[in-house]
Amino acid sequence: MMFKVAKLGIAFAAVLAWIVPAAYAGIPDVTNSFFVPQSGTVATPAEGTAAARFFRMCPNNDGGASLPNNARIKVVVRDVNNNPIPNIAAADICVLFNGGTAAQGFSGSGADSVIANSTWNSTPLCPDVRCVAADAATDANGTTYITFGGADVNTPGVYVRSGNRKWGHYDTLLPVYCLGFQLSGRLTSASANGTYSLRIKSFDWTGGLTALANQGETVTSTDFNGVANGIGVNNAISYWRDFDYSGGVTSTDFNAINAHVGHDCDSPNNP
Repeated sequence: MMFKVAKLGIAFAAVLAWIVPAAYAGIPDVTNSFFVPQSGTVATPAEGTAAARFFRMCPNNDGGASLPNNARIKVVVRDVNNNPIPNIAAADICVLFNGGTAAQGFSGSGADSVIANSTWNSTPLCPDVRCVAADAATDANGTTYITFGGADVNTPGVYVRSGNRKWGHYDTLLPVYCLGFQLSGRLTSASANGTYSLRIKSFDWTGGLTALANQGETVTSTDFNGVANGIGVNNAISYWRDFDYSGGVTSTDFNAINAHVGHDCDSPNNP
């Protein structure tokens, strides 16, 4: 009897040794997984600051100077053995928003000063955005993309406008999650983890943070005047008005916001 028990114990140990690596193989490892800013074509992308300079948005997500040139991040998911993890559903990979501020009653692990809610922005009605999901499931290389303005599942990494991708204001960190694990950013694919933090600037950079109705997700005269009067000025908020990441507020930034003044969740495109 003891011999049979011993044999069963050995068999169980063998089965366990076989099962555990398979379990780990499907779990993202935050040391080996990462995301990278990209723009341009998927085949020959720009990365790093050359890509991040396009990370700016109008709350209407209407194109033009808003999220141009296929502005996106590439997401690479690998396990503890540095093997790629394919077939992770697009909905399980997100840029995460709380939807609004603590003053508006929102909380959580997402960006807390990005405004993307219908509770306080109902006229016009804005979509509730919590997860800016991946374009498609991870491929055989454990790779997918989050094209910020939207994409087609058949052409990941290529901008196709989504009427549900609308938000206002900005945050100093837009966290990226995969299956509940927060991923680190790399400035380029060859950089180390932690060398990049995702930020998307907004032409709606001044309002909507308080518990007042219909103040957010719109490009107002206050947003416009702040840029117009900020040309050549260098202060604490100049960074957020420098939409092309040139290092200062210039006429280029003025021209970018000028084309979007008055835009909100139903103008010029509804949805």
